[in-house]
Amino acid sequence: MNAPRPALPGFEAIRRSWSGEYQRFAAQILPGEFYVTRDDELITTLLGSCVAACIRDARTGMGGMNHFMLPEGLDGASTAWIERESTRYGDFAMEQLLNELLKRGARRAD
Repeated sequence: MNAPRPALPGFEAIRRSWSGEYQRFAAQILPGEFYVTRDDELITTLLGSCVAACIRDARTGMGGMNHFMLPEGLDGASTAWIERESTRYGDFAMEQLLNELLKRGARRAD
């Protein structure tokens, strides 16, 4: 087992470790996070009442996953932990994941 290749810029904080079961590195996505990779690695998460979406561009081999808690942000919410542009919310989490894949060479058609 070697060290994993460096994560794409912006994803260095995502926890990645060796999976003996699958004989490859795996990135563990927590609630409110998303991850994009070009490498042959697993992207995993543990869901309770949350939702995760996985997208892969077969042409480039690039893929990603997000993990969010609520379908959309709450405009005008007064509590400090609720932010409109947060990947805890599906509407923003999906936009972030898609934009990151497109920025790195994926195409919507793929």
